[in-house]
Amino acid sequence: MYGSPLHHLESNLMRMAEFLDLEITASAIPGLILLSFEDSVTHTSETKIIRCTNGWDMHRLDQTNQLVRRVVGSKIDISQAIAELEHIITAPPIYAWYWQLLNWGAISWSLCLVCFGGSWRDSGLSLALGLVGGMLSLAAGKFSGYTNIFEVSVSIIAGILGAAMAKWGCFAAISLSATAVLLPGLVMTTGVIELSSRHMVAGTVRVFYALLLAFIIAYGLLIGVQIYNKIAGNPLFDGALLDLSQCQSLTRWSWFGTFPISIVNIAILVNIHWRYWPSVVIVAGISYSIFWLFKFHLELDDLAPVVASFVLGLVANTWSKFTGQTAYMILLPGEMFLVPGSVGVRGFSSLLGQDGAQGFTLALQMITTCLSIMMGLFASSFIIYPRGKRRSALITV
Repeated sequence: MYGSPLHHLESNLMRMAEFLDLEITASAIPGLILLSFEDSVTHTSETKIIRCTNGWDMHRLDQTNQLVRRVVGSKIDISQAIAELEHIITAPPIYAWYWQLLNWGAISWSLCLVCFGGSWRDSGLSLALGLVGGMLSLAAGKFSGYTNIFEVSVSIIAGILGAAMAKWGCFAAISLSATAVLLPGLVMTTGVIELSSRHMVAGTVRVFYALLLAFIIAYGLLIGVQIYNKIAGNPLFDGALLDLSQCQSLTRWSWFGTFPISIVNIAILVNIHWRYWPSVVIVAGISYSIFWLFKFHLELDDLAPVVASFVLGLVANTWSKFTGQTAYMILLPGEMFLVPGSVGVRGFSSLLGQDGAQGFTLALQMITTCLSIMMGLFASSFIIYPRGKRRSALITV
């Protein structure tokens, strides 16, 4: 529901049922919530199946979380809460379609500089490709049949146009940043977190979907390049398509100038209200500074995501404890900056390019990074809430 971690969604449903003196059993899998209402007097039960759309809508999640807290705190009665919940469900998006379209281009531009080692020219080309991806995203929202081929079509078009632009920039940085919104790093990390919390069905579904999505993007880029090669009449690439080492990146210190823009872009993507942007940028900035220190100065690559995610969870949960803001909403953009989505795509690209050793190494790196982030986030939650959150419905990792 609105991107809430499913293991915490179940615990919050059970906590609310206990407050309302209801006997229920709650189970959640991606896209579906099962509620079994039991009657101990008549020894009967009734099961309700609720379909939920997948995706992240942090504004609605935060509103729902705050509403639950008010109900648990006896600050509002049930009838008023139901009316407010209906308003939350039916309210229009906080960012209009044209903001979402522009945000696709802005995300591609900023992540090209910060995450993929692109130059200013690469980022400009990525912005153009990102706008094309944004238009296709709007089309997918209008035509349900196109949704099934949305990811692969975006990847193929990014491959064709990226190959055509390769004479002016770095293909790897341009194509990966153009498909940055589709990268499965957050889905993979969420799946690993749910598996480690013993939520086997949801975790397995997410991990498999993340691997499939990484393969689809890599395959689409490869097909796009092959189409361009046929059109142009000469092969453009003869090795790994997504070798970021060939890109001419800016100095690492310049990343801190574009980092806040990237975080704001991600906040718009997951529908975080603008009044929370300062909190999100501060929390993510602290985490990324730790990651930057450990990875590039201390050269502790294996420890960098563990320590950065631990600090991210620690700061976000502490911030939530004192401000009442939803912790998951505050930490999500910072977590998305740490997740290894592009690593999986590059790994499958190497496998498709007959470089099995490199592909296996990158795939293993993707999994180990997800495990590192999971360890850091769970450790930070244990430090702040060693006995769990028994008196609040605060949603965190």
